[in-house]
Amino acid sequence: MPRFQIPFVAVYCAPMSLQIQCAQCRSPFIFTDEDAALLTKLAPTIAGQAFELMPPTYCPDCRLRRRLAWRVERSLYFRTCDLSGQKMLSIIAPNSPYKAYHHEAWYSDKWDAQAAGRPFDFSQPFFSQFAALMREVPLLGLNLINNQNCEFVNQVGYSKNCYLIIEADYNENCLFSYRIFYSRSSVDCTEVTEVERCYECVDCTGCYGLLYSERCKQCSESAFLSDCHGCQSCFGCTGLRQKQHCLFNQQLSKEEYRAQTQGFDFCNPEHVNAAKAHAASLCLMHPRKALIGEQNENVTGDYIDQSKDCANSFGLKKCRDCRHCSLIRDSKDCMDYFVFGAKAERIYDSECCGSSVANLIGCCDCWESHDLFHCLQCVNGSSDCFGCVGMRHQKYSILNKQYTREQYEELVPKIIEHMRRTKEWGEFFPASLSPYSYNETVAQEYFPMDKDAALAEGLSWQDNLPFTIGKETIGWDQVPQAIDQVPDTITQEVLACQETGKNFRITVQELAYYRDLRLPIPRLHPDERHKRRMALRNPRKLWDRTCAKCQKPITTSYPPSRPETIYCESCYLATVY
Repeated sequence: MPRFQIPFVAVYCAPMSLQIQCAQCRSPFIFTDEDAALLTKLAPTIAGQAFELMPPTYCPDCRLRRRLAWRVERSLYFRTCDLSGQKMLSIIAPNSPYKAYHHEAWYSDKWDAQAAGRPFDFSQPFFSQFAALMREVPLLGLNLINNQNCEFVNQVGYSKNCYLIIEADYNENCLFSYRIFYSRSSVDCTEVTEVERCYECVDCTGCYGLLYSERCKQCSESAFLSDCHGCQSCFGCTGLRQKQHCLFNQQLSKEEYRAQTQGFDFCNPEHVNAAKAHAASLCLMHPRKALIGEQNENVTGDYIDQSKDCANSFGLKKCRDCRHCSLIRDSKDCMDYFVFGAKAERIYDSECCGSSVANLIGCCDCWESHDLFHCLQCVNGSSDCFGCVGMRHQKYSILNKQYTREQYEELVPKIIEHMRRTKEWGEFFPASLSPYSYNETVAQEYFPMDKDAALAEGLSWQDNLPFTIGKETIGWDQVPQAIDQVPDTITQEVLACQETGKNFRITVQELAYYRDLRLPIPRLHPDERHKRRMALRNPRKLWDRTCAKCQKPITTSYPPSRPETIYCESCYLATVY
């Protein structure tokens, strides 16, 4: 007999796994015995009674897409706060039917989320009742905390003098970067930690003065590096460890290195493009490790460090027993969890939840709280809430209506049983209920759709995204290549991206940075620069291959069609050390 009563198409394909047809894309996917064991562990207990979670109805990709449809990172609008009337930057578009508060107003005591509370209606599906509640409770315009002089950022905390950094914490004087942490004076970087004076770097840690580089650690005063550790004054190198004065992997003396690199001009696109091409060809000759990461045990995925017993996950650090998770840290016993973490335990099918959270199911944008079910933006010590929006410090609430503990524990089991019948229990919010249009969200970045396809799925679409085209005040023929010839007046001009035509400006802080590092004025819009950096990273998919050296089976995010040579970890370490 099946372990679970499956309310959708499912057949056993092996004694240790279950094959299920995705309710969204109709493709088959495998629900493993390990998935089932973790799902059993994640089943919540209310008033001493455990409530079983059913196997997912969507495949991992469709589950991820559904969560990402509730996350906006780069679509930033100017609008007014619906509480104070002040002008603010917001991820809620001005033409949106949803209320949006400035983050300071949202956290204030000038409004009460429980004013929108309503009783649960057992004649209606849960999600339709939640959607009605969500239209009445104000949403956070931006998710920000404890920043100084960081007006144009999103998902940022504890930072100072930063501009257009996204999903970032503890930074100073950083610009145009994504997932940058504990860093200073760095621009156009992605997935970097503890870097300073770095430019156009991806997946780098502990670096200083590093330019146009990826997958490097503890490197300094270098450029065009790939997979180098502990290198100083190197140029165009791949796979080096603890080296100095190397040019395209050739060891030189200090004097020879200076003589051959001193004429390089970062403001000359011919120089830069030639260096990139030479470094890329050299990079293809160097083997790649099947999984990018270190100090792991029994993990599958990519970009994972210091983790154990994690499967099909990407961008993890210090995690244990996590499956189908992405971009989380310091977490354990989690499944289908996207972004944040930080002392998170027992999180299931949730997005952007973290900072000492526990026992969350189907939640979005919840932090410093526990025992929440299908909640949105419930924070700061909230607990024991079901289907709530915007709760701060409250507990024992259902659809924002306050109950006693006894009433809550009596009513929740009845709601769960109702949601079992409507096939909603344990599922993340449908993408069609998202307060954001699909093309505003991160889902469009990873799972792009055109307008007609989105509307056919019942998703909303934004026709007025926050950018302009054709408003430029100066052409590129009027912008000098050499940074020392660029006048201060460039900060008063409107430029056009040479790839997309999107307009953008150069800020005073940005211009000072380019002059200091002798870098050219970028000719691409910040969104296009972000897109190109993300394209340097591996996809969030896995393929079965064999090590190119020892022929051992490996699982990797490098598809067989890629030209790189892929080694298992043992063969890779034997090669580079």
